[in-house]
Amino acid sequence: MAGPETEQALVTRLRTVHADSPLRLAEIEVILTTGPRERAVLAEDQWSGPLSGDWPPLTDPVAERTADALHAELARHVLRSAAAHLAALHAGELPYAADQAFTTADADTLRRAARLALRRDEPWAGQVFSTLLPQLAVAPTAAKTLPSQRACIALAQVVEAWPTPESVAALREARRVVRHAGVTKKLDRLLRRAERNLGRRPEAALRLPDLGLGPDGSRRLPCADHTAVLTVTDEATLTWERADGRALKSLPAAARRDHPDHVTAARDLLGKARAQIRTLTRALEGGYLAGAVHRYDRWRDALATHPVARGTAGRLIWEVEHAPGDWRAFLPAAGPADHPAPAPDPSAAVRLWHPARATPAERDLWRDRIADLRLHQPFRQAYREHYRAPESGHSTTMFQGHLVRIEAVLGLAGRQGWNIDDDILALPLDGFTAWLGIAGSLYPGAAGWAEVGEVTLRRADGSPQALAEMDAVRLSEVLRSVDLLISAGSFAWCDTHAHGPEGRRHLNRLYAQPLGRTAQLRRAALRRILADHLASGRMELDDRHLRLDGHDIHLATGRVTRSGDPVEITLPTGRQAVPLPFLPYDEALLERVVRTVAHLMEREGSAAHS
Repeated sequence: MAGPETEQALVTRLRTVHADSPLRLAEIEVILTTGPRERAVLAEDQWSGPLSGDWPPLTDPVAERTADALHAELARHVLRSAAAHLAALHAGELPYAADQAFTTADADTLRRAARLALRRDEPWAGQVFSTLLPQLAVAPTAAKTLPSQRACIALAQVVEAWPTPESVAALREARRVVRHAGVTKKLDRLLRRAERNLGRRPEAALRLPDLGLGPDGSRRLPCADHTAVLTVTDEATLTWERADGRALKSLPAAARRDHPDHVTAARDLLGKARAQIRTLTRALEGGYLAGAVHRYDRWRDALATHPVARGTAGRLIWEVEHAPGDWRAFLPAAGPADHPAPAPDPSAAVRLWHPARATPAERDLWRDRIADLRLHQPFRQAYREHYRAPESGHSTTMFQGHLVRIEAVLGLAGRQGWNIDDDILALPLDGFTAWLGIAGSLYPGAAGWAEVGEVTLRRADGSPQALAEMDAVRLSEVLRSVDLLISAGSFAWCDTHAHGPEGRRHLNRLYAQPLGRTAQLRRAALRRILADHLASGRMELDDRHLRLDGHDIHLATGRVTRSGDPVEITLPTGRQAVPLPFLPYDEALLERVVRTVAHLMEREGSAAHS
């Protein structure tokens, strides 16, 4: 607005100031192609910081759409410029120095561009991230450094907050190639959260990358006289065949020796398939907190019949809305007879079944069905803990007074998405935040025992969120997360509990506590796993214990006593371990209880034989 001469002088000055910041220079070049109104939109939208002074806000209703389109172009230009800069660095065209590829200003620019691209789910973003993130994570030399640690972590944090299947795959590849130990730990944490947060974007979560699998869920990869066969059912497997189609028990030595590139390509494809299944599983489970609902036709094409996803989706219980409020549950793996009839409308809503929405009879029905079919669900669903707060206000005391080990709680809290905020654990979610009070000083590395306080919900604006107004599933999932934290610090089995007087006193205190929801589900699972032994009368399940031949196994701690005295149980490990029967879900303490039962039965049997 001041005229071309003033603009040219300013641009010259900016280019001088930001001569060492290629991404800031890229921003300047894009802004130079815009007019006064577009530049005002850029300033008002705080892309480059807040607008100071008394400028009135733009009132044009088209301004917001203009800003989005302009920022998308700016983000594309910035990200592609960064990718080109890194490509030149890795090609040896530019000298390499650790953490010098981008300045602090560049990293901030890169973070803003990445956030906008992923928030809008731009179609070009996946390809850019697939090259940008892995190149940011590893030096072009053999050094254990990075071109820019600040920029790498900044992009990974953006993927955590606004994940897409493509950006999560890029983050996983970055984690695979990184050599820096400290960055490896950070990327591990961010990757787990990104996979879980993908469930909050249901439409994006179902967009699985194409692996070239056929309708039968397999792909054949020729390797001279042999063929690698990738097959995806419940899990992904890689097998090898001779030229005549005969199966081999393992990778042929000739293929490993003469065609290592083909073998590597086949194994990489297997890794990608397994990673897709893992990401999809975490995204679907994360959809509980997001309240994810899908269109039936989209669900059918992206999950039920997709060669990679159908093995995962088929072992989960789903609900389809046949009429407003009329939700009917079905289990695809049970066979065609269990599919919804008549066929739902393509636009009908589909969601995952959750025990918080079911009656006790329905929960028992599905648990028995899962046990009868011997289905191992991708995550705990039929046996999922569910909660309903007794209060109707904005906080509940249902966990108050529990004593927990702080280091165990904080270790799990980070993986579950909780943050430390002024000595309180906070779980930020769409529209509200859950707060968990703990009577202790919280910081990374804190240790010791502390007492649990209230769980409080607040809306995004800071006002109280009434528990009674919360969706039953979302509230149950928040309370389940709290219970998992408490279980990690008190109820879950930990070998260190058996050592030292403090641990002994803690176990004795837990021994007298009533069972929590997790232990109640463990009891329900054991009732089905050990049904034959219970029917024979040799075993007995009461409210808190599994009783076997005079031994009492506590269902919440795994502690074994006989006539009130503790019994030390050393379970065989490795090849000496007793084979496990079918378990409906994975849990360390459930597995320990079952192994303890088998060990005691074998020991009593040997004694009787002697």
